Amino acid sequence: MEATKNKKRDRTGEIYGDYTIVRPAENDREWIARCSCGRERIVKNDNIWKLKRCKSCAAKLRIAKQKGRPKKDKFTEMQNWMRAKRPKFKYDVLYELDYYQCTHSCKGTLINEYRNTASFEVVECNSIDEKVVAKLNRRVNLKKKDVTALCPKN
Repeated sequence: MEATKNKKRDRTGEIYGDYTIVRPAENDREWIARCSCGRERIVKNDNIWKLKRCKSCAAKLRIAKQKGRPKKDKFTEMQNWMRAKRPKFKYDVLYELDYYQCTHSCKGTLINEYRNTASFEVVECNSIDEKVVAKLNRRVNLKKKDVTALCPKN
């Protein structure tokens, strides 16, 4: 019985993504593929199924997608990731603040709210805690659970 040799499959004309197989390369396991833009490249048999588009076509596609989006300012992006998704506090309300360095609770208004914390400006505090609050420039950062609303500001 005569041994049969495996014949190389003819892939000329087959299409993979934007590539069309043009002809076999010098190596038995490689093919020359042409992109729709005209660029040619050598592809191995094992990687032929991975073909989609050449780098220049992919870059053009990426740029075309980016042209539709407005450019964002880096500063506003940094501010937005810190902002609370569902704000819990309002700016025109007086809050009771339980700050750990103060012996008595203080009253304050909201400056800014983040995901788990918020910063407040102290409006009223006990005379005992006045030095502590003055040292902090009358601004306090607290966890949201340590704050309760008192009444709307007049």
